[in-house]
Amino acid sequence: MIVWPLGTTTTQYDRTMHYRNFVRKQALADWKLLSDQSIDDTPLADDIHFVFLGPDPLAADLRGAETVRAWFRNEFFPRLPHLQFVVEETIVEGGPWSTRIATRYRTERDGTLVYRGVYFGRVVWGKVVEERILPDTKALAAALG
Repeated sequence: MIVWPLGTTTTQYDRTMHYRNFVRKQALADWKLLSDQSIDDTPLADDIHFVFLGPDPLAADLRGAETVRAWFRNEFFPRLPHLQFVVEETIVEGGPWSTRIATRYRTERDGTLVYRGVYFGRVVWGKVVEERILPDTKALAAALG
């Protein structure tokens, strides 16, 4: 067995990389659910803290899974129908007890760019407990009309 710097063995390194790859794939699947407007299938913690730093009327600072799902159903999806989320890059850090995820994404409608954004989230034991979304507010405001 090879010993890596700081006493990390290849077995520990392999487990960490497998976990991060699993989380990255799950995150991609969750963005697909969002594109499909399947917010009810997204694994949100009951006490999630969700912040969307967009322009009014979409700006939101919410708590609770059902409150977040209602915001998507009643505010986001009706104002931006047929929006597709395209992940450009995802970074995963941490273990299953507290996983940090950062994603750079863009949104498209009929193949045309609508806006770009970044997402910061934290997952604890498979449930999203914190989300902060920072869209390009100028482009999003233009899309909202």
